[in-house]
Amino acid sequence: MFMNRIFKQFGDCKVSITTSYGPDFIKYLNRVIVFPPQPNCDKTLVYENVSKAGFRAQKSYNRDRAFAVMLDNSIIEVLHQADIVFFAPQQPIYTKSYIESVVDNLKKGALKVLLPQGFYRNFDSDNNVLVREFSEAKEILPLMDIVIVSEQDSPDMVQQAKGWSSSMNVMPVVTLGAKGAIAFKKGGKILLPAIPVPEEDIIDSVGSGDIFSASFAYKYKQTNNLEEAGRFANAVARQCLFYKSEDIKIDLSKLQ
Repeated sequence: MFMNRIFKQFGDCKVSITTSYGPDFIKYLNRVIVFPPQPNCDKTLVYENVSKAGFRAQKSYNRDRAFAVMLDNSIIEVLHQADIVFFAPQQPIYTKSYIESVVDNLKKGALKVLLPQGFYRNFDSDNNVLVREFSEAKEILPLMDIVIVSEQDSPDMVQQAKGWSSSMNVMPVVTLGAKGAIAFKKGGKILLPAIPVPEEDIIDSVGSGDIFSASFAYKYKQTNNLEEAGRFANAVARQCLFYKSEDIKIDLSKLQ
């Protein structure tokens, strides 16, 4: 949903979203193409950020309502046309066989991007979000072209990413906040620096990871160049820091 805002700014993109959701989510779907077109469960998965004394924790509700949507003819038709497909589970619900069923319906050359944050989440009986190991990585990552993670997803995220690139045919990108990002290709490290913004000048940093991911995949699909994709994504994410998340404006003329 957040990435859809970014692609609309680029002007030449059509976004379709496949997800499980309830009637409570309909009010957010203005001019959004979603499959199925009607709610497929009674409530929507919800994450809540809880901040106390500078420490942020998360809670999650309605987890049993979230599931991987089975492919019907309408979804398969969309997949056949897609240039970029993002796999973005909000909890560890995607199996290897499910992802394979999606990949089998993609056209040749479609870019497959995994945002695996949900695989790093576990939950306790009080709905608190806990850290989880991405135990499915070895069987899922080889199905992807690019995997984009945050350094905050796991304590040793950079080392994990380097290992993935050495042992699997996937290109990991790790976002590093104000420092930009780092990419790995066949074990080699590629720095993707950003121009930092002073904290007092930041209006809103919500969704920065989604902004980077959408922009990176968009430019990489065009150029097949990691450095250029990183430069573009960091520049877009930087522009967005000066707006509230609902008022994002991207000046494409300054990104050439």
